[in-house]
Amino acid sequence: MAWELVNGTIVTPHDVIERGAITIDKTRIAQVAKTSRKANDTMQIDVNGMLVFPGLINCHDHLMGTYVPRVGDRRPYLNWLEWDNDLKSAAAYAERQQIESSDLYQIGGFRHLLCGITRVQDHIPHFVRELFGKNMPIRIISDFAMAHSVTSFALKWGDGIEVEHAKAKEKNIPFITHCSEGYDEETLKSVETLAAKHALSKQTVLIHGIAFSDRDIEMLAENKCNVVWCPVSNLYMFEQTARVKELMDAGINVSLGTDSPMSGSFSIFEEFRTAREFYKFAYGKAIDDRVLVDMLTVNAARAMCLPDAGEIAEGKTADLLLIDGASTNPWAALTHADYADVMLVIADGQPRYGDIAFQPVFEAMKIPYQNVLVKGARKIIAGDIIGVQERIRRAVKFKKELDFLPIEAA
Repeated sequence: MAWELVNGTIVTPHDVIERGAITIDKTRIAQVAKTSRKANDTMQIDVNGMLVFPGLINCHDHLMGTYVPRVGDRRPYLNWLEWDNDLKSAAAYAERQQIESSDLYQIGGFRHLLCGITRVQDHIPHFVRELFGKNMPIRIISDFAMAHSVTSFALKWGDGIEVEHAKAKEKNIPFITHCSEGYDEETLKSVETLAAKHALSKQTVLIHGIAFSDRDIEMLAENKCNVVWCPVSNLYMFEQTARVKELMDAGINVSLGTDSPMSGSFSIFEEFRTAREFYKFAYGKAIDDRVLVDMLTVNAARAMCLPDAGEIAEGKTADLLLIDGASTNPWAALTHADYADVMLVIADGQPRYGDIAFQPVFEAMKIPYQNVLVKGARKIIAGDIIGVQERIRRAVKFKKELDFLPIEAA
């Protein structure tokens, strides 16, 4: 069924269309126009000036690690392995192990859906995601080559850096790895190691990069590599994060990632706040809100090799985020948003989550939903978020509060 959003402030990478219209046909955007061109068989939804963005793309998470509290009593760490050892011995990790992995994936998906994220990169071996990441509320990016990281103590994910990178170049998919996540001698040489293995290219996506040197940045720019910035996780674990201004000044494509909430942010709203605060502290000036939005839309789509995502345009996948905010600076409205400001999230052409005002849309499209309160705001959501929450509480045998999932039954 085709349907149309009208009277929205549509934010594309190139323009802001006031009182515009978007026609959705099945899973695709069929038309973007300045005025409605409603056909007789098209359902029309007046969004009354709401800001319409592309669905956000989170370029780094570990969905099976979707749990709280954050872990790490010996910060700052020398490298990821020191933190991982503390994670494995933490009470929260033992508690998490009582929960079905499929339910951890589900709460990871719902965590992002509440913030307007419609796609996420889950950094884990493919067979794990294929086994547990089924029937998700958002799409998990699955077409990529990978290594865990670039040191001798890396987890044995994938078939080795050279093989995985060659696969990425052949198929034009991302080659994704943690890189320069720490300060030991091996980690400091991560980019040099990748260069020696001929694994720097436009397909290369490097997560974290907190210890990049000037020469590292030069090599990444020369080879058109991509970097995923995770400021919350980096500052928590290492009290440092990537030299993001220097990366952008060098022309490197930078996107944003939340990491798992056991070290990273509880929401993309927290990631935005931390990114702004760090940038102001480190560089003495504000980061442009549009730059931050690009990191989760066009930049992310480029890094993940997703030609169908990251912008609002005819032929793209109908992944959309509608928020309540002022049209005078829509990018600032998004980067300063919170849960209550999310009005509607559409993924693959279907409404998945939104304000109670959109209940008639869910019903007209015969989408089963639950009524929930999200930080006191009345919302509706497709899927069984309450059931997942209850299963987790049964598994751990107490009323576990998940800070990144601030929901209760309405």
